[in-house]
Amino acid sequence: MIKKVRGFAEALHRDEKGSYFVEVALVLIGVALAVFTAANGLASNALVPKYSEITNKISNVSVPNLN
Repeated sequence: MIKKVRGFAEALHRDEKGSYFVEVALVLIGVALAVFTAANGLASNALVPKYSEITNKISNVSVPNLN
């Protein structure tokens, strides 16, 4: 009985069927986290101030009266 349990435990330890899936999942999680962090930083440091600057410039444009 103990030999069967030991054999099963050793076979389970040597089984690498799911390891590739776990490795790929960890890489994808890392890439997604990096993209999210970069997009968040880009939005708060580059896009929002530029959008505000463009909005201010457009609102300050004077349109001549053609009447």
